[in-house]
Amino acid sequence: MGKFLLLAFRNVFRNRRRTIMTLFMVSGGVAGLLLAGGYFAHMINGLREDTISNGLGHIQIFTTEHFRRDEVHVLDTGIDNWQRVAATVKTVSHVRGVAPRIEFYGMVSNGQKSSIFMGSAVDPDAERSLGFTTDVSSGNNLDSRPGGEVEAIIGAGLAKSMNVGVGDGLTLLSVTSDGALNGVDVQIAGIVTTGVAEMDARYLRITLNSAQRLLQSDRITNLVVGLDTTANTDAVYAALIPRLNGLPQQMTLKKWIDLATYYKQVRTLFNGIFLFMGLIVFFMVLMSSVNTLLMTMFERTREIGAMLAMGTPRAWIVALFMTEAVLIGVLGAVAGVVVGNLLGVLINISGLHMPPPPGYTVNIPFLVEHVPSLMIGSSLLVIVSLAFASILPAVRASRLQIAEALAHV
Repeated sequence: MGKFLLLAFRNVFRNRRRTIMTLFMVSGGVAGLLLAGGYFAHMINGLREDTISNGLGHIQIFTTEHFRRDEVHVLDTGIDNWQRVAATVKTVSHVRGVAPRIEFYGMVSNGQKSSIFMGSAVDPDAERSLGFTTDVSSGNNLDSRPGGEVEAIIGAGLAKSMNVGVGDGLTLLSVTSDGALNGVDVQIAGIVTTGVAEMDARYLRITLNSAQRLLQSDRITNLVVGLDTTANTDAVYAALIPRLNGLPQQMTLKKWIDLATYYKQVRTLFNGIFLFMGLIVFFMVLMSSVNTLLMTMFERTREIGAMLAMGTPRAWIVALFMTEAVLIGVLGAVAGVVVGNLLGVLINISGLHMPPPPGYTVNIPFLVEHVPSLMIGSSLLVIVSLAFASILPAVRASRLQIAEALAHV
């Protein structure tokens, strides 16, 4: 076996120029996949963490009734005695904190014009403790200090529609948990930009206490659980289920991946693009390698005839050609991984930026992550491609007639 591999290795470098050109093509394909895949991985991981830190959290807790039926009155499927639920959650390892939320709807008016809003009520201190961020373009974020005016932050589109700015007042109208109409005057503390025009046109956020007074209910819609790291989501999810089973209300837990619709769409898009690039590299290596290996076979026709004349089994001829192709694939894969990682390091330290995507105004850093599974997958792709490419030349070489092969010029 050792002599067989040595013979195949020598044959690979018999025509060094052709081999080097093939290695350039193979290693270039691997390096390209590593750079593209590493950039996609950086984008997807960054989007995941941004999605979580923008308020989604790692796990959200609802009552089971919240998903079984629509609310007849606001918060009638909400969590009652949520402080007890939050205290139970905090006893689990890796839980960083818990933030209560209320989601509600209503009308907002400036005295001359009214519009619909999508309201969210939060505990500002709990939100900050979890590292949740709000992109306040002007003014300040919510403050949980008691007393004074009821503060609100609104979307840029809603502020434009209502013709108001920071420090101005608005009136909120909403239906209470008893079905009555209630209102509250709020002072605009800040204006936010979510990046989504439809959201900016309806977005409004107030403090939890203010929303409970407006809705006349002590319940909340859900609890948002933040962890020390995203990798612990599954473990904490499994630990929380038995601890919440003994509560008066039946609870349902949702992982962040179950709620991050936009993230899943972007990840699917990037995976599709990368798969398409992988197919292009596969066929590029396949077609070019078939041509190179066929030329090699024609050049070695007399040699193959001599081997057959000396009694070499035809299966060995097939195995020899395929082994040579696999060796080229292995060498090209190793070179591609080295070159791809070096280029990735140079790109990461160069400080390059991509133009901002639609809806954003900040440039995106062009960074490449080093993903071991991507290195292995790209290497296997080109090795398999060369193995497939060698089948036709190997079979044709094994079927040569001895007399015709020896007479070949």
